[in-house]
Amino acid sequence: MNRKIREKILKGVAASPGIAIGTPFFYVHEILNISRETVPDHDIENEILKYKAALELTKDKILEDKKNASKRGGHEAAKIFDSHLLIIDDQVLIDEVIYFISEHNVHSSYAVSKVMKGYQAAFEKIQNQYFSQRAFDIEDVSRRIITNLTPDDKPGSELSKGIKGRQIVVSDNIFPSDTVNFNKDHLLGIVTEFGGKTSHAAILSRALEVPAVVGVKSLSKWVNKASLLIIDGYSGKVILNPRPSTFESYKKRQHDEEKQLENDLKFSVLPSITLDNQQISILSNIQSVLETDNVIKWNSDGVGLFRTEILFESSLSILSEDDQYNIYNEVSKKLYPKKVIIRILDIGGDKLNDKISVKEDNPFLGVRGMRLLFDHPKLLKSHLRAIIRASSRKNISIIIPFVANLTEVKKTKALITKIKKELSDEGFPFDNDIRIGVMIEIPSAAMIADHIAKAVDFFSIGTNDLTQYVLAADRGNERVSNIYESFHPAVIRMIDMTIKAAAKRNINVGLCGQMAGYPLAIPLLLGLGLREFSVTPFLVPVVKKIIRRLDTEECGYLARKCLKQGSSRAVSSILSEFFGKKIGDNPLQ
Repeated sequence: MNRKIREKILKGVAASPGIAIGTPFFYVHEILNISRETVPDHDIENEILKYKAALELTKDKILEDKKNASKRGGHEAAKIFDSHLLIIDDQVLIDEVIYFISEHNVHSSYAVSKVMKGYQAAFEKIQNQYFSQRAFDIEDVSRRIITNLTPDDKPGSELSKGIKGRQIVVSDNIFPSDTVNFNKDHLLGIVTEFGGKTSHAAILSRALEVPAVVGVKSLSKWVNKASLLIIDGYSGKVILNPRPSTFESYKKRQHDEEKQLENDLKFSVLPSITLDNQQISILSNIQSVLETDNVIKWNSDGVGLFRTEILFESSLSILSEDDQYNIYNEVSKKLYPKKVIIRILDIGGDKLNDKISVKEDNPFLGVRGMRLLFDHPKLLKSHLRAIIRASSRKNISIIIPFVANLTEVKKTKALITKIKKELSDEGFPFDNDIRIGVMIEIPSAAMIADHIAKAVDFFSIGTNDLTQYVLAADRGNERVSNIYESFHPAVIRMIDMTIKAAAKRNINVGLCGQMAGYPLAIPLLLGLGLREFSVTPFLVPVVKKIIRRLDTEECGYLARKCLKQGSSRAVSSILSEFFGKKIGDNPLQ
């Protein structure tokens, strides 16, 4: 008998936001004990027919799950099952299983198990999250085929049946086929030992809108000793057998969250306008179709940054033009008439090394963004064609990332012009006047922003990258975190220079980095002349509340004062004092 442990905190990856408190439901995938039994020659053909019938049945069920996933979570959630369909339709795999049945005189279930375990093991050997997910997909499909070959033995059948009341599902990993069939009324949250931010469990948890933490190391060692769990989908913490004080603290957070949510939803419908009647746009940063619901929920003015990278990172292969078009078109349709700014694929070879062969010693300063895409013209062309095809409602704009010089802008625009001509000849409807912008995130682009502004329709300042490149401090490196400062005077001057260059050419400028959602930074950015903020959807009410308490003239004085400073500390001190006077300690109230 396991002894109950005292409070224990485990750390994982925050996969889906929210706090869940409840009893654990331990879900262990049933081990498939498939014995090797000899099949007489006259039964071989029957085993092959059984296998083919099971394939068809499995395919039908995967298609049904895809449809359910689409209803719950849109294109991205449904896309997960496309990789399962690719596996079920893989002729090499099918032929290999049939050959194994014939050559070894075995039952089809044994052949499926042996052949697919071989592929699964090959993927597992590759130390890469993408390939680990592919191995898990193969295991899921394999189990489904075997289940349909042995209808009297249903391994892993409907996980929901075992849940008593509302519980937190705990497992080493969750199959997509499990998750899509969950009864949401019984599900408080999800915790897994394996998986990452882009794992299927993470994507589907967000689709279900339940808190989730994945990739919790040593989970299996401790969790069966827990009678109560708290999962923090914001920090990635899993707390086992919480102390009374911890329980009360999280219970209060949960209550405050629900109350805050009600207040924020009421506040979000109010106009985003300053005390001196300046209208400010508050848009959202998203990376999937799923998040469009939050854009609508929080009354955002649209999408200031649609990151396309996650679509490529989480797919089985390079997305086709039609696959991309379906995603962008769905986002455009769901948010119409709100505007949607789609960023051209901004990814380094280090992130696509399983699909594109690129050797990089320093991917952050190497072949990334447009540099990578110019080296792979077919990928760039299909990507741009998909975006432009989806623009027929005239609410989509294109933004060019990681620009260092004017040549990159002109080269991209020339290709867009060529693609528009081709699409017109092919009879596709699209927005012939689609707006084209540039991300200002490399210092050289900020320094020549006045020249770039003549060639484009708008700017978007990416302060995350701009800060790290201005200060030569990797934002992901804790050892230089004290140097990575968004309030460094050099960063502020770059932002000021960019906004002024845009104003001179009368083009729009937004800011989509984390700085846009940082309360202390909002008065400074308004003072520098920024009139468009793009933030994580749930931050829209917070930013709006702050903006509605500010006067842009006073903010302008504040910005001029900050531009004269020589250190981050001096700027932070000035902003803190101003914020305390104008906003108070709690901007959320």
